[in-house]
Amino acid sequence: PGPARRRLAMHFCEVAGLEVEYIRLTRDTTEADLKLRRDISAGTARWTEQAPVRAAINGRVLILDGIEKAERNVLPTLNNLLENREMALED
Repeated sequence: PGPARRRLAMHFCEVAGLEVEYIRLTRDTTEADLKLRRDISAGTARWTEQAPVRAAINGRVLILDGIEKAERNVLPTLNNLLENREMALED
């Protein structure tokens, strides 16, 4: 949603006492950006869960900003998550 709709959704979740995860989608967003990100800090690699994964695991509301800009290869992943509550993660 746009800024006004995003604020409205965030306000609704705040009033309802719901936790929120937010992700902004662009043309450059890939399927991997929706799942896990590998971070390297202090010489150690670790996987960090992204907003859709955190929302699914913790039962939070997921706000998808700019979904109309998402590339076709990203939509099946989001669709599967939203309809079936499933997402295939890498080992």
